Amino acid sequence: MPNDDNPRLDFPQDELDRLAQSIDQEGVLVPIVVYPRAGKFVLVDGERRFRCSRDLGLETIPAVVTAERTEREVLQQMFNIHLIREPWRDIPTAKALQRLADQLREEEGREPTDKELREKTGLSIERVRQLRYVTQLPDEWQRYIREETIPLNFFWELKKNVVDPMRKKLPSLYDEFGEESLGTAFVDKRLNQVITDTVSLRKMNPIISLAALDAENSPTGKSDIDNAIRDLITRQDATIEDAYDDTVQMMVEVDKLGRRTTTMLAAFTRLLSQAREDGERAELISLGRRFTSELNSILDVYNGQSLG
Repeated sequence: MPNDDNPRLDFPQDELDRLAQSIDQEGVLVPIVVYPRAGKFVLVDGERRFRCSRDLGLETIPAVVTAERTEREVLQQMFNIHLIREPWRDIPTAKALQRLADQLREEEGREPTDKELREKTGLSIERVRQLRYVTQLPDEWQRYIREETIPLNFFWELKKNVVDPMRKKLPSLYDEFGEESLGTAFVDKRLNQVITDTVSLRKMNPIISLAALDAENSPTGKSDIDNAIRDLITRQDATIEDAYDDTVQMMVEVDKLGRRTTTMLAAFTRLLSQAREDGERAELISLGRRFTSELNSILDVYNGQSLG
């Protein structure tokens, strides 16, 4: 019989139709896995194969019968089976992980750690943290993930690059809006395609960091960049890209250039010390002098120019 605790919540009809066609032509090639309970057999793995076979009117299908086990043991086995098969979708996996954590809490009288859940499920530590966070989201946002309107990674990046940094680095601005309003502002931007990808959220972290540094060095304890962040939260048409360009782009690019310059100087030093022939060393020296000459020409053009 079907397992009422199966974490797979969704069985898309198109997938069932394809599987049913395959079973009708080839039969069930991979046995289902079951265990006995109260005179019946409970599914551990293979519910889609079972459903399709039942709909096709098959009286018997191959099965592997395992020993009876607890719900926690079944959940752990399901996790490990689906690591090497088609993975569950995000929300079913999050719900299953939550149930497993609840069972471990009841058995051991304490909250299981992320590391313990990783060891019992085979999921990565980052995946465990993502899934545990998902269960704390509002039901509407979980529905967005389940219906694939907004990916799980969007909410995870929102937490890491907006909510958590603001709570830590800009507490007064964070308290001004609160976590719910912060999240809603960016989720609405995603729904309205003002934010079209998840990666752009990572640009918020340097904006927040610069605002915190600016406030720390300001006699008023506030930063002008706070207004750019407020605009992002309160104005639906305000984009992260515009805020990034207006605040931290130059600083970030200068920092990148500084690191590349350091790397280039180290490379020149290393190659010059490794040169085995005079010709190799002369070529490197020529390259270095040509670079410095061209750089000096560029610097001369801009040296003393007014930004006004």
